[in-house]
Amino acid sequence: MSLQMSIVFCTLIVQMVILLTLVLPLPYVVRKKIVDVTFTLQKNQNFRVGVVFSIVLMSLQLFDCIQRLNKYADSELNKNFPGIDYDRLASKFYSQRNLYLSGAILYLMIAIQTVITIVRKMVLKEKIFRESNKKPVTDDEATAVEKLKHLIELKQQDIDTLKKQISGLQKAYDTLTPEDNKSKDE
Repeated sequence: MSLQMSIVFCTLIVQMVILLTLVLPLPYVVRKKIVDVTFTLQKNQNFRVGVVFSIVLMSLQLFDCIQRLNKYADSELNKNFPGIDYDRLASKFYSQRNLYLSGAILYLMIAIQTVITIVRKMVLKEKIFRESNKKPVTDDEATAVEKLKHLIELKQQDIDTLKKQISGLQKAYDTLTPEDNKSKDE
């Protein structure tokens, strides 16, 4: 039983490392390689059989732990039951531990698959974005850009004119107010 739980614990650690690697903000090239590796693994028949086998094995272990814990719950509710000895408490603890570990492994399998799907979508969107930036500009787009640049220049001239008008109005207003009425703060 010790070897089995060591393998289960190592599987849990490997899954956490994989999940951590997937959610790290990695460069595009690294994410693309990760996506390529996941595509290759999902096409591999042996890998798929191993994943299905481990899911079935962990599910069986989860249901076994649930049945054992239900057995302890039923015996504790029995009025004729004298009490729980240390062997039963240890067995109940091991069943709870196995339940948590196998449940965590099944949950992380779902989480990893979901994060891989999200990373694939991110890589695809970034690939589309990079290709759109490399695409040459057409004549229609170039003329539209020139028109917009000209419009920006006209708007900038309007802004400069308004700034001059504001400064002129401020000077005219300042000349209308007498100097002796100014407060100490000005």
